[in-house]
Amino acid sequence: MSDVSEEKSDSNTMFYIRQGDPKDGYAEVTVAPDGSSATANFYPPAVGGSFLTYPAFASKLEDQGIRVGVLHEAIQESILKTNSTHNPLKGVLIARATSPVTEIPEHFVIRKDLVERKPEIDPNAPRVDWHSISAFSIVSARDPIARRIPRVEGVPGQNIYGTEIPAPTEKLPEFSAGTNVVTHEKGLFAGKSGRLSIDSKGVISIEDVLVLKKGVDFTTGNISFPGDIILQGKVADGFKIYSGGTIVSSEVVDVTEIVCKKDMVVQAGIEGKKTGAVRVGGNLTSKYIQNCRVAVRGDVLVSGSIIQSTVYSMGTIRMGDTGKLIGCECIVVGGIQALDIGNARGARTYLRCGTDFTVQQELDIANEQLKQIAIRLQKAEETYAEEPLPDIAKYIEELKAKREEVTAKIPTYLPRIDRNDEAFVEVRGTVFPGTEIEICHVPFSVTKVLKQVVFTLDKSRGAIVTAPYKK
Repeated sequence: MSDVSEEKSDSNTMFYIRQGDPKDGYAEVTVAPDGSSATANFYPPAVGGSFLTYPAFASKLEDQGIRVGVLHEAIQESILKTNSTHNPLKGVLIARATSPVTEIPEHFVIRKDLVERKPEIDPNAPRVDWHSISAFSIVSARDPIARRIPRVEGVPGQNIYGTEIPAPTEKLPEFSAGTNVVTHEKGLFAGKSGRLSIDSKGVISIEDVLVLKKGVDFTTGNISFPGDIILQGKVADGFKIYSGGTIVSSEVVDVTEIVCKKDMVVQAGIEGKKTGAVRVGGNLTSKYIQNCRVAVRGDVLVSGSIIQSTVYSMGTIRMGDTGKLIGCECIVVGGIQALDIGNARGARTYLRCGTDFTVQQELDIANEQLKQIAIRLQKAEETYAEEPLPDIAKYIEELKAKREEVTAKIPTYLPRIDRNDEAFVEVRGTVFPGTEIEICHVPFSVTKVLKQVVFTLDKSRGAIVTAPYKK
């Protein structure tokens, strides 16, 4: 007669399975407290006892309620081995719970390159330009931000007694669409160009205004932003800024290279250290400009001084009550209004009004090309005279063809350079000798100190005339 006896402890449940007689072979079964598994120790019979059989073992497991995940092959092999070798076999796993399948909720996975800002470094480059490594994630309109991953339904498991084990739900970061982010069946997309921002609650937004509280340095890298930029700190030497909108700065801006598609407003001043360049697509407002090259599509509004700088404007240069132009070259389509121009030391100040600087630059480039072609052509002809090779002859013909091409362009520039014969230079204070003024390519040299004067073009005489300045 088979027999089952049971013992319980605080942790595991243990019971024995025997054929009936104490001499018979038996098994010692241990069940985990949560019913996740059962193991057994198998013992052979004593002399004169009966072998433990598989049907008896399986029946007693059933009686104990163990019905799920029973490892029948392992039980059969263990009983056979114990009975044939007459040696105990311990720690055999005889039943195992069915594990649940984890539920994965619908979620978004953000593009890896947007959350892992690792610099792309060329190992073959002679040096790494650390200025170019940006700390910001910038996206363009309609760019994908995150993929939508559909829900994967969970499947409950069962312990060895058949009790259901609920399917767990995987805990994933939660993201949602914020300002300027579009939700789509495929994921999240940028509604406009700007800086990617993710707050502590997982709300993803696109900021069209970039606030640089600590300025621009190695912690930010060069700035290339499609929207407005607010500078609240210094710009370290060597760093470049590009804005597709407006730039507003509360500090002095040390310029290496700045490109601004709309207006630029500098509450302090602009300093270029002689090599700095600024290009503005709208109006430029600053307290002063010093040692810088500036090109502006709109008006230039400077309350203080412009010193040792080159300023191009498609509009008007308007200086404030103390505004001075000293040692500058200014080329504008409109007029120039200033308190003083030049200084008592005779600093050369060159003002060209009524001129489209973009066309003038094209003309200057063409003239420089002609100069370089002439130099190369002279050298080539000298070489050909000493050694008349076909390759040199071909090169000479190519240079002559290029010279003719550039020469033909020059007449097309001239009618477009002088655009505004109503241009003027207005001086509310003093204009000093050393100042050269041109209006539509008509020159005027200031040879003596003049006060409160306005320079205009008299088209009938083809000369620049002066008149008293009137408030």
